[in-house]
Amino acid sequence: MAILFLSLLVAGCGNSNTPLDAGTRQRIDSTAAAQIRLAREELDSMCKLQEKTVLPQLVDSIKKKRLREIQEQLKTVPK
Repeated sequence: MAILFLSLLVAGCGNSNTPLDAGTRQRIDSTAAAQIRLAREELDSMCKLQEKTVLPQLVDSIKKKRLREIQEQLKTVPK
C-alpha cells in the first residue's frame, strides 16, 4: 500500500522540465500582477508620507549646512 502511494506521489509531481500549461501560466501572471500592484500602491503611499515628513527635514538640513558654508566663506573675504 505504501509503495503504491509513494509511486502515485512521485508520478503526480511531473517533470520539472515540462512546460507549464496556459492556465497555470495565466494564474501565475495574474497572481504576480496583483502582488506587484499591491507593492506599488504601498511604496507610493510610503513615498508620499516621506515627502511630507522626511523631505522637509532634509531640505532644512541642507539649507543650514549651505548657510554655514557661506558664512565661513564670508569670513575669508578681505574687508
